[in-house]
Amino acid sequence: MRDPVTGVAYQGDKIPTSQLSAPAQYFLNHIPLPNGPNGQLTFAGANIVQNDDQYLLKINWIAGNNQLNGSWFWTRFNEPPDVSIGLQNIIAADGNGNQVTVKNLALNDTYSFSPRVLSNTWFSWTSQTGGSLSGAPFGFPAAGIQIAAPTPPEIAMYVNGYFGVSTNHLGEFDRGDYSFREDLTYEHGAHEMHFGGEALHISNNLVNTYNMSGNFTFGSALSGSNLSDFMLGTASNFTQGGGEYKNLAGVLWSLYAQDNIRVTPKLKIEAGLRWDPYFPYTEQKGRVVCYSPGTQTPSTRFPSAPLGMLFGGDPGCPKGGSEADTLNIAPRLGFSYQLGANTVLRGGGGLYYTPPGNHDSNGMVDTAPFSPLFNYTGVVSFANPYGTIGIPNPFPAQYATTAPLRGVQFTLPVSIYGTFQHDWHMPELATWNVNLEHQFGQSLVGRASYAGNKGTYLASGVLGFNEQNPAVYIPGASTVANTQQRRLNPLFGSVGLFSSDNNSHYESLRLNLERRFSRGFSLLANYTRSRLIDDLSPNGANGRTDPFNRAFDYGLSNDDFPNVFNFSAMWQIPAVPLHGLSSKLVNGWELTAITNWRSGYPYSVFSNVDNSLSGVGSDRADYIGGPTVLPNQSHGALVQEAFDVAAFVPNAIGTFGNSGKNILRGPRSFNTDLGLLKNFAVVERISVQFRAEFFNAFNNVNFSNPQNYLGSSSTGQITSAGSPRVLQLALKLMF
Repeated sequence: MRDPVTGVAYQGDKIPTSQLSAPAQYFLNHIPLPNGPNGQLTFAGANIVQNDDQYLLKINWIAGNNQLNGSWFWTRFNEPPDVSIGLQNIIAADGNGNQVTVKNLALNDTYSFSPRVLSNTWFSWTSQTGGSLSGAPFGFPAAGIQIAAPTPPEIAMYVNGYFGVSTNHLGEFDRGDYSFREDLTYEHGAHEMHFGGEALHISNNLVNTYNMSGNFTFGSALSGSNLSDFMLGTASNFTQGGGEYKNLAGVLWSLYAQDNIRVTPKLKIEAGLRWDPYFPYTEQKGRVVCYSPGTQTPSTRFPSAPLGMLFGGDPGCPKGGSEADTLNIAPRLGFSYQLGANTVLRGGGGLYYTPPGNHDSNGMVDTAPFSPLFNYTGVVSFANPYGTIGIPNPFPAQYATTAPLRGVQFTLPVSIYGTFQHDWHMPELATWNVNLEHQFGQSLVGRASYAGNKGTYLASGVLGFNEQNPAVYIPGASTVANTQQRRLNPLFGSVGLFSSDNNSHYESLRLNLERRFSRGFSLLANYTRSRLIDDLSPNGANGRTDPFNRAFDYGLSNDDFPNVFNFSAMWQIPAVPLHGLSSKLVNGWELTAITNWRSGYPYSVFSNVDNSLSGVGSDRADYIGGPTVLPNQSHGALVQEAFDVAAFVPNAIGTFGNSGKNILRGPRSFNTDLGLLKNFAVVERISVQFRAEFFNAFNNVNFSNPQNYLGSSSTGQITSAGSPRVLQLALKLMF
């Protein structure tokens, strides 16, 4: 163990009490002492109270050739945060607080012009108001840390490999979308033709205290251990921003045409074409940022911005942050051919496009001058981060509650949370499948199918923004402390990119057996063997592991499950020849079962230190040889060491690690849910349904993946599992 500033080793591996961080000691006063072996702390989580009120109204009106259907749905979900638990144990602080109200109006009008022409028109309106709630019992300023925080505050602090605190924050995520959709059907001979389109208007208004309270990470083992870094008050990363305020609106358009053709009595073909243009959404107050390194033209909107930083409407920066993407033509083709009286062959393929989500533009509004974001990687004081960085504390003066003036000044280096790729492309998915179906007897159907897809232009924002301004490793002259000086553009800190340059590939074989409901019994079982690979980051929010090489993250997807088996059944228990009250109690019961068995999640092993010295912090470990999986383990042994930790070491300096992406796989999962239900007739039009539901009925322990970051006493250990058996009893009144 060494002094993170001087690099001198501590005598006897003991930190002098005079160097212990006062803020760290404040937090330790709110963390119970270990109660298990090797410093392990086992504790109960927050008290969860959830309330969900729902109302549903429906209408149905028929007049001549016209039929109108409609529904109105209203729901309010409320989960108040358990603030008190954080005072007892800040690690257990509640980060699940939420209060959301959702309203939905849906109308469908069907009009028959003639026996051959039919019109279907849909209108829908959805409103969501409310959002997250903070479970923080106090903020960083209460611990003596010299930063500002809103009310209520948030605590976001991570000591990698040891513990983390995430209390959530106050946020209002209001949405109000409405859409019109039309489908016109025309039948002529062997053709059933469809022509239609849709216009979806989206709006997204945010009032969100995200990042306003600050965020500390202790993750570079500057003293030899992330835990001792915390005790010394030496963080490896500090982030604070002005909040997230956004007023977004836009329209998604689509047109399509499809022809369903009965070529012969045995052959049917469906051919279609869809157009999905993308016109970037508009931020109503112009909160749009572009990053154009190398440009020598300053911004006209904010002339004091550093060169390379432009804003929506500036020359070289589209108003919406990216250019329109209008040539998204999606052909689709499907067929079915009857091979015999009980056998059918089906297949098809097509292209599909996915528009960006509302949240994908959040990075632009989280950036100076709209909402300055300060992100520093290096050696940062826990007690006084801005003091060690060497700039005046910008908050609360620069909280994003007011619009910036044209002459606003920028504090260097500027961090940009996220910008769009200038030529952003809608993610494209090409799919294909073929399946053979055969009916055995009256009620048994078997299917064998193959399905695959290829994803192109996949959006990085699904997992995290990619780093556009990493630090360059210079042999013999690179340290964590000089990360900023080694960035590609030292005028900027971290610069996130919402790109559309990732790829995926999926192949699967599926076997399906179905017994249709007959004689009081139905069954559905299927098995899928598949493989999913992609080049998305395995470390989620941190973006691409190696910012200079996308191919470094090519490998098994985080969502690859090679084996999946599902089984479901429903059985109406045969009646017993009884009469009167005995018959009402004993007869009329139904038993349901749903079983799922699947392979475990794949995972990578991370070094937990920024040995690449890139400022990204997603380095994978080096594999030094030997077995990675320990054979014939009991549950007890598996929990203590799920993989051979000795086979991995921190990556070599200047590299990103030699171990592959997702080379290990977590424990498999097995779950069975059982249900028992019965309807009791009260009077002619009123009945009561009783339900007894057993979730994870066999109380099987479904372990989560092990801790996969090196440098911790819990590395390789499994510290969590899925839900145990849960019994739920319910009564439902039907009239």
